[in-house]
Amino acid sequence: MSVVVCWNCGRSLEDIPRPISRHANCPKCFEDLHCCRLCVHFDQSLTGQCDDDRADPPVQKETANFCEFFRPLTGAYEDVRGSRRDVARQQLDALFGGDAPEASAEGASGPSKEDRARAELDALFKNDADDADS
Repeated sequence: MSVVVCWNCGRSLEDIPRPISRHANCPKCFEDLHCCRLCVHFDQSLTGQCDDDRADPPVQKETANFCEFFRPLTGAYEDVRGSRRDVARQQLDALFGGDAPEASAEGASGPSKEDRARAELDALFKNDADDADS
């Protein structure tokens, strides 16, 4: 038997009485449980985000509602923080030309990026100083 978990934090809801009341909250994050996000009929790919034709889905999918077709979904929790972090890391790597392990390996075989940048700046300012003296 699969365990129902909170849609927001992933905590097990074994100790929450069934049927889940409209007033039930997650003991860990205090989010509403009788909501669209924890329902088997919730589908983000649909326009109204509810695949039950009889239901009149509320606008706020994370707040408690009076839907009589609500059925708790097992596995409703999706850790989007990790995926967002991974996407951000990939974007930074693409922007700055690689990740930290490659940079440290490069530093072992020659001057680091910081050292090369410092040398270029020093050369630039040295040339400007020489031009000013002339």
